[in-house]
Amino acid sequence: MSVLLVDSVGAALDTQESFLEPFDFYRIWTAKKADEAMEVLRERPINLVITAWKLQPLSGMQLVEMIRKAPDYAELPVIMVADQLDKTMQEKADALQVHQVLKHPLKPETYREAVTKALESSVDFEEEQFMAHMDAARKAKRQGRLDEAEEAYRAALGVKMAEDAHNGLAAVLVAKGDPVGAGRCFMEALKANPLSLKAFLGLAHIYQARDRLPDALKILARAVDAAKKLKEGSALRASILFYMGELELQLKNLKAALGYFDQAVETSPEDTKLQTDIGDTLAEAGHNEASEEYYRRALVMDPELAHVYNRLAIAYRRQEKYDMAIDLYYKALAFHPDDENLMYNMARCFWEMGDWDQAGEKLKQALELNPEFAAATELLQAIQRQKQG
Repeated sequence: MSVLLVDSVGAALDTQESFLEPFDFYRIWTAKKADEAMEVLRERPINLVITAWKLQPLSGMQLVEMIRKAPDYAELPVIMVADQLDKTMQEKADALQVHQVLKHPLKPETYREAVTKALESSVDFEEEQFMAHMDAARKAKRQGRLDEAEEAYRAALGVKMAEDAHNGLAAVLVAKGDPVGAGRCFMEALKANPLSLKAFLGLAHIYQARDRLPDALKILARAVDAAKKLKEGSALRASILFYMGELELQLKNLKAALGYFDQAVETSPEDTKLQTDIGDTLAEAGHNEASEEYYRRALVMDPELAHVYNRLAIAYRRQEKYDMAIDLYYKALAFHPDDENLMYNMARCFWEMGDWDQAGEKLKQALELNPEFAAATELLQAIQRQKQG
């Protein structure tokens, strides 16, 4: 919760802030004029306004009129503080739905009672307590204080069994090395929300880490269905399908992996990075021929992607298709003539072909672009040793 105090007297603001300490407001904002108060309201969520009647140049009553004219604040609780209260002022306050007018001198007990009554109609105190625990948990986790974060998440769950709290506690338990406990929390999150994508993905990662890949795939299949029901964007669904393809590769099921990769591409057909990532994944798993198609698709989508030329050429080189690799490097250099890595990788092809002169020439060009290129220097020295016999 947050409250806005409006009073032209600084000491009065200080006194009221001290009265509000037991409420543990998330933030107490202050203003000395009506226009300043309206600016705060426009920029920040406020649960309660407490304003003095005596303000300059606009009065506290005029401030309340401004608040009530704004549709977003029509039901905002307001308390007014006045030096004296007469029938006319009370009638105006009632007409503007002021919850209570307090008279000076203010007494802490009366003041707090008025605040409690004003908030009862608009604030869910249980929800506020829950959010306070959640804020504390997130802050502790960000700062690496995992024990405190766990305690705060469990306190939040003591107030309300909510999906976010279960997922947050699960993440803390993963960080603390308790995957079993984390798995239970993710399952509880799914009980609270059967479409919780965060819980599905968290469980999949736990199963993968525990080498339960078939279980991870089952969970991810449910995640894909949930994403469809939630009408999530194509990028998210494609990323889940890509993850499933990665797991199938780990299970040595190339055909199944390619099926998921193709589904991912169909889901997000304009995603060049996805095509490249699939190519990289297949190449790293040793499936260089399979990777070629995805690299080629990426290059059709964006012919200037030097790194894709480079990766496709590496796939060709590993298959000893040297001419095809070198041709790709020349195409890439047409777009990126100052890329020393392209020069170096081309030299690798010539080296493996036994064409040391061409390899040496490309290495010299790479070193002209980057004299500190250690790998190029080492390969050039190896070529020179070979020539010297």
